[in-house]
Amino acid sequence: MSAVAAPPSAASASSLSRIKPLPTYPANATLYLSNIDWSIKKPLLKRALFTLFTRHGKVLEVIVLRGDTSTGGKKRPLRGQAWVIFESVQAATAALAAERGFVFFGRPLMVNYAKEVSDRIAKRDGTYKKSKGKRKAEDEAALGEGGGKMVRVEEKEVKSNADASKHGIEPTDTPSSTLLAQNIPPECNEMMLSMLFKQYSGFQKVKSHSGGVYTIDFDSEREATSAMNGLNGFKLNASSVLDLKYRQ
Repeated sequence: MSAVAAPPSAASASSLSRIKPLPTYPANATLYLSNIDWSIKKPLLKRALFTLFTRHGKVLEVIVLRGDTSTGGKKRPLRGQAWVIFESVQAATAALAAERGFVFFGRPLMVNYAKEVSDRIAKRDGTYKKSKGKRKAEDEAALGEGGGKMVRVEEKEVKSNADASKHGIEPTDTPSSTLLAQNIPPECNEMMLSMLFKQYSGFQKVKSHSGGVYTIDFDSEREATSAMNGLNGFKLNASSVLDLKYRQ
């Protein structure tokens, strides 16, 4: 199982610069993503995107589409595309700058501002206007609100009940440079957890164990503690939160 997605090599830098779009639309709180490997299962894809982008600010919604949408009697393929709606323009801008070109499941992400402000943000800001006719269909397709089914990120609290000791891994209250993550849902993997933890200094690697148990290595106890304080209780999906302890 792969760990952290590697940055683009020097050899691929020139080709990456040719395919990365520069922002051509006004800055807004919604980002448009493309060049995604659509063979990834939808629940895994949405959670991986949420994990990647939530470190830049509060993410209100992640939208991915299934199948095609119809506009004017013609089908428009939308596979390999997604939208991330942030609470603020500042967070979206920071995410765009940081994640454009990030190698996500083997492909460099193409990230841009969305063409239109999302309905969710427009309604919040009091600027929402209902579109009509063809423009409405096109706008909905562009925002993932029309013909395609969407997968939404929803968050709920749940208690962690995994028993790490049966894997020969014991939790402890004594600070350690290795963290223990329990009750990780099956759709989360090393790559997703690595994207989450690598934002903290001293991160080394994530290692999986059976039963939804993972260990996360840092250079020092201090750095592991910083990551624990920042991520303990992080919501992974609708029914699971990140339960972190020190490893004995």
